[in-house]
Amino acid sequence: MRRARLGGLIALPALAVLMWVTPVRAQDRGRDLTLESMTQGVRLGEPSFSPDGRTILLASNRSGHPALWMVDRDGGHARAILDDQAGESNPVWSPDGSKIAFLRRQNGHTDIWVVARDGTGARQVTDDADFERALVWSPDGTRILYVRGQQWDVGDNRGQSGYQDLYVVDVASGQIEQLTKQTNPWDEYRFEPAWSPDGKWVAYESNRSGTWLNDLWLVDPSSKRTIKVSSRVWVMSTPVWSPDGEHIAFNGVDRHDFWYGDMSDIYVVDMPSRHVRKLDMNTWVSDRNGGIHLGWSPDSRSLFFRYEWEGNDELWRVSADGGVATKLTYGEGTFGNFAVSPDGRAITYVRSTPLRRGELYRYDLEGGSEVRLTAWTKPYRDIAAPRRITFPSYDGKYILGYLYLPPGFDPKKTYPSAVQVHGGGNNAYANGFHALEHLVSHNGYVVVAIEYRGSAGHGRAFQDLSLAAWAAEQGWDAVYAARYLRAQPWSNGKVGIYGGSYGGIMTGAAVTRDSKVFDAAAPLYGIYDWGKAFEGGDYLMQFWIIQGHLGFKPGENPDLYHHTASIEHLDGVRRDLPFLIMAGELDRRAPFTQSKLLVQRLQERGNPVEFHWYPNEQHGFRLPADQIDAYGRLLRFFGRYLKGGGS
Repeated sequence: MRRARLGGLIALPALAVLMWVTPVRAQDRGRDLTLESMTQGVRLGEPSFSPDGRTILLASNRSGHPALWMVDRDGGHARAILDDQAGESNPVWSPDGSKIAFLRRQNGHTDIWVVARDGTGARQVTDDADFERALVWSPDGTRILYVRGQQWDVGDNRGQSGYQDLYVVDVASGQIEQLTKQTNPWDEYRFEPAWSPDGKWVAYESNRSGTWLNDLWLVDPSSKRTIKVSSRVWVMSTPVWSPDGEHIAFNGVDRHDFWYGDMSDIYVVDMPSRHVRKLDMNTWVSDRNGGIHLGWSPDSRSLFFRYEWEGNDELWRVSADGGVATKLTYGEGTFGNFAVSPDGRAITYVRSTPLRRGELYRYDLEGGSEVRLTAWTKPYRDIAAPRRITFPSYDGKYILGYLYLPPGFDPKKTYPSAVQVHGGGNNAYANGFHALEHLVSHNGYVVVAIEYRGSAGHGRAFQDLSLAAWAAEQGWDAVYAARYLRAQPWSNGKVGIYGGSYGGIMTGAAVTRDSKVFDAAAPLYGIYDWGKAFEGGDYLMQFWIIQGHLGFKPGENPDLYHHTASIEHLDGVRRDLPFLIMAGELDRRAPFTQSKLLVQRLQERGNPVEFHWYPNEQHGFRLPADQIDAYGRLLRFFGRYLKGGGS
């Protein structure tokens, strides 16, 4: 283990060796929540229906490693069709349902493979040092369209100035053709191409403007001729062809509007005229930063979409001509991408609830019922769903919070507490399963996770409250959350605050607004000087910084940037307020130098500071060993300053 010293502070980076974890056995009944167990368990990938509609295909580590699984539509039978411990993911049905294309990672890179539906005859289709993703079969089942870019691994900067482009490989011969050039930057990972039902066009997004906002393009696979389709719309989701091939649907935002992160409109392109029209309807679409796509009904007359309201994700349906959208589901929890059955009678997705990690569900459109098809994840013992509370902020507006109580909570006793601030800025905390908040509360703390102003799921007016100055006024919401906790009869008078990414930014903003209400602060992989971060961040971070400052770059409005930079307001912070700062050394989204800068400034002031970094992490802690180390440090840090007398 490498030991480094910064200004008298010892930093001990943790080393990690596992990317996938071993799940618990399906027959076990509940388990204890620990640092180790929170990183373990079954994970389910995005599901898809077979062309005959009888089977659902997905990737899962249910058997201890990534593998391909099939689940009967009625949930009666599940089996691994390919489980050779090689690491399979991203399965895609061939048009006739006889074969499955998938990605396999081996020898340090990812390649395309094809296997028969029954799991036999697996063979490699591509073999190169680049990475492949976003597989799409040609309508005739002879070729596979995919996105290819330079391989980029932890510790290897190769590819950071490269591009991702569209390629086609012939499944039988392995012959590869490149369709596009310089389509997207190396770190644009959100979107997938879509092949038209007649095979004549491929729809895709391309980022050639130097921002994070994409245009819709078409390419002819035969001639490689490209056509730009959108000119007034920012494309915010993977394009989806209607089954009849006459329309393309996607989530988007008018270029003259602010990008609302998780509140888009639906746009439809009419073919062959390529006319782009926005659907007028009574709600918005939640795009999860471009990661959620739309779904067509088999008759091409309706569209299905996901919308989040106050933390819960629900399915909606609207006519392809617009009008009144209908809410279909009313469940609790969150889900990602979904698939519509070929007969149009069911939709499948993986839903996470406050008490359980994601399981596979089927929603029946005719009866309006939701059925859970799997029970692969093992629930934790002695955890409770968070209570929904609201509290007034500095301007009288009420803020939603999720209150996690420790096991055996007794209101007659006293407890330390903590404010959790979510990442993403104008994303949301969401009412799914949050292992870290359960773990912190399980260790004797009351935790409130807040949906500060600007969070998604509360309407555009609420999101507009964050447009002028990111984190500045939002920081007051965290301060008033701490005041709410301190005012409770069960409070022991000690309150901490923590969060990662934008949550790290928010932690810095909160303590520079009022440090008296906090007794410990843990900003994780955040930004504390927007101007310097703009110089060293990736293009996505530069886009976010500009969007959060009324469209101004740092040099164009220095007063605004001074107002929002917590590093400029440390003089108002108590000198005895302790900090725990942790980050990944390879982070370019929130540059690692930002954490070092905050440590330096706090140390100069005499604040108690613990600083730990992880050499194999980028933005966030994804390696299980690093998660165990980092969150163990967080618990010990809170234990010293919120339960004990400090050290």
